[in-house]
Amino acid sequence: MHKKVIVVGAGPAGLAASRTLLREGIEFTLLDSRSFPREKGCGGGLTPRARRTISQIFPELEIDGFESFELALSKISDGAVKHLVTLVSKKPIFTTVNRREFDNTLLESVIERGGEFVSSRVREVNRSGDGFVVRTEDLEYTADYVIIAAGVFGAKLLGQEPPCYTIASHGNSSPTASASVIFIQDGYLWSFPGESYDSVGGGTYPDCRLLPSFDEMSTRIKKCFDEELILNGTPVPLFNSDLVLKLNNVETGLLFTGDSAGLIDNWIGAGIDFALDSGRQAALSIAEDGYKGKTANERYLERLFPIARHLQIADAFRKKFNANLDEKLDLLKGRTAGKLLINYLSGYVKDPYWLTLKSLFTSGVKSRSTHN
Repeated sequence: MHKKVIVVGAGPAGLAASRTLLREGIEFTLLDSRSFPREKGCGGGLTPRARRTISQIFPELEIDGFESFELALSKISDGAVKHLVTLVSKKPIFTTVNRREFDNTLLESVIERGGEFVSSRVREVNRSGDGFVVRTEDLEYTADYVIIAAGVFGAKLLGQEPPCYTIASHGNSSPTASASVIFIQDGYLWSFPGESYDSVGGGTYPDCRLLPSFDEMSTRIKKCFDEELILNGTPVPLFNSDLVLKLNNVETGLLFTGDSAGLIDNWIGAGIDFALDSGRQAALSIAEDGYKGKTANERYLERLFPIARHLQIADAFRKKFNANLDEKLDLLKGRTAGKLLINYLSGYVKDPYWLTLKSLFTSGVKSRSTHN
């Protein structure tokens, strides 16, 4: 079977690509190894930036979720959780969604509009002449273009090295209606409230000096949230701009998106934002192939620039923030720091100094600090 485009993976990146291809009138088949609805290891937090991207790609949808207008920031001090500040915003700081329901809602929108979805595990993708051969467990496709949106290890389908990754521990706890982030040395813990349960978990930064085992991280999470939890581990890619460039130059017509390209915020661990946007940009780049003499890959790398710039700045923030953690955490007690974080979650960062200046004039954000 021949298709114009094969999209491998039906997570946010693959679904955003599929919905955009539909809008552009480009024939495609979306492949995923699992049937839907299916569970997905993820905190489920949608930033304002992600919500805006969803409304642009899927204007027909109203995404259900728990909106958090307050976010408590804490740190571990002498083995105990010490509250630092609670950010309060007139607009939602983020929204927690159930990934099982969220991904299935996006998929249903694609299928209802004529998109073809096939549940079959992709085994390999190879170049063949001017196109590609995509082999699954029981099918074989040929295609002019392939979009890889198959998670952290998507690059292995072509014999390429995937992004480096860490393991995030995650699970569900009793509902509290309270959102919190707890900073630990070289990492973070989270609790995102939902309607019937809270999403809790923890992760470490790329250059963590002493990487905890899954059991050690699980014990820490259970102690901090004071509940016996069932936790799972999920690989979380690490952003590296050189790898993004390398993967998207492997073959003309082959585009890597989302976690497969390592498009994730190394500072706060957010990935849904960049998965959605990179999927959209991949589809648009295929639609623009040949425009002004540029290939789809060249157009895609141009379109990825705002994402890559933001993620580079995020990694610089992380390194500076973590270099002297206690000192930087004390800065969060100031209202300007809270405004900066809200603005950071709301859009792509073009320049750290402009972000700081903008934060001075941002209204509707307050903070409640703990002073000792």
